[in-house]
Formats: sequence, structure tokens, C-alpha cells
Amino acid sequence: MMDTVKMYNAFTRKAFMRSAAYRFDVWTRLVSNIIFLLMWMSIWYALYAGKEEASGISLTAMLTYVVVSQFLTAVNGAGTPLWELQEKVRTGDIALELMRPFDVPLRYLFADFGSVAFYMLTALVPLYFLLFFFVDLSLPTSWQTWILFIISGFLGFLIRYCIELTFGLFTFWLIETGGIEDVFYFSVSLLSGSVIPLWFFPGWLQTLASYLPFQGIYFIPNAIFIEEISGNEVFLSIGIQLFWVAVSYGILRFVWSKASNKVIVQGG
Repeated sequence: MMDTVKMYNAFTRKAFMRSAAYRFDVWTRLVSNIIFLLMWMSIWYALYAGKEEASGISLTAMLTYVVVSQFLTAVNGAGTPLWELQEKVRTGDIALELMRPFDVPLRYLFADFGSVAFYMLTALVPLYFLLFFFVDLSLPTSWQTWILFIISGFLGFLIRYCIELTFGLFTFWLIETGGIEDVFYFSVSLLSGSVIPLWFFPGWLQTLASYLPFQGIYFIPNAIFIEEISGNEVFLSIGIQLFWVAVSYGILRFVWSKASNKVIVQGG
């Protein structure tokens, strides 16, 4: 058991050091994140048009929502790119990983932990600390909210990871998955509440989003942070996230078992 833990921790350390070796990539991602942050903040400033609130949400709370959402977007984007797994499938290099004594989905997950840790420590946390220090944004009023937000954000990361890796595994059958990726990223962008909170959706779309896992990636953590959901509703929301983590992980394991068996049967 300890050897297994050490093995996966080694993937985390290697990913951390690899990110340190490619700092230019980290900084370019950060610049891109800042550009999108400024763009969405400007859009919401314009949409509020001097009004103090809309649909019961104050401008300050909405701007905080956007900032937190961009922070989580950067965290989720710091992991292994989808194309890296797809390229290994197309070239056949994935067969080499199947021969090694580790579980491939877990190997990518722990590698993501290392990449995300480096990105957060060296770029995201300092930047967003300054944002909250110099810009008038809403901070949680209690340490419990901070803890619940961190838990919720981590669960959202796991949901996104499982769903994205599952889509990546479709490369085993389709080879070219550009169309599916477009649908996936559009669905995440719209239905997760990453840029438009679900409370601004029309009723039918809000209902649809509530039955899908995407809300657990951005909307729930963001809403917890700005304290738009509180009390028992917070625990219900985290329970929904836990449910989708279990479901998305189960689907990932099923698709992975079929994909790996396909490689073994065809001899790589």
C-alpha cells in the first residue's frame, strides 16, 4: 500500500517539477486568464449599467463570482491537456503505459495535482490575493465558508477531470474527436455556470442544468463563496457534487475498461 502511495506521489512531484521547467507556459496561461477575467468583469459592469443589483444579486457579488470562476477555470485548465492523451492513443504510445504497473486514470490525476499545485503557488494565489486586496469584492464572512468552498472546488475539479478524461478516451474508437470536444467544452461553458450563473437562466434551462453534473464544476463552488447558498443548502449542494463525482468516476472506469481491453485485444 505504501509503495503504491509513493508511486503516485512521484507522479505529482514530477509534474510539479516539469511545470517549473516550463514556466513560460505557466505565465502565458496566466496572461490569458487575466484577459478573460477583465473581459467578463467589463461585460458584467456593462450589463448592470449602474444598477446596484439584478435578480437579487449585487454587482459586487457578481464581480466576485466572475473572479472566483476565473480562478477555478485556471485551476481546471492547469492539468493534463486533453490532446496529450489523444495523441498517445493515435500514436500507440498508450500501449506502453498499459504495460506499466500503475492505473492510467489515477496516474493522470496525480500528475494533475502536481501541475495545479505549481500553477496555484507561483501564479494564481499571488494574483488573486492582490485582486481581493485592491478590488472591492465580497469575501466569505466565516472560516467555515472558506473550508466548504475549498471542499466544493476540489469536488468540482474531480467532476471535470472524470468527464474530460472520459471524453478523451473516445479517441480509442473515433480517432478524431474534434466535434465531440466542441460539444463538451460548449456544454461545460454554458451549463456549468462558469460565466453566467444559473440563476440568470430561463426556467427550462435552469431545470436542465440542475439535472446535469456541470453545475458542480463552477456554479456550486462560486455560489458557496459569495454565500448565495448557505445553511443546509450548502450541504445539499456538496451532496450533489459527491453524487456526480461517484457517477462520473463510475462512467470513467467503465469506458476505461472497454478502451484498455480494445488495445489489448488488438495488440496495441
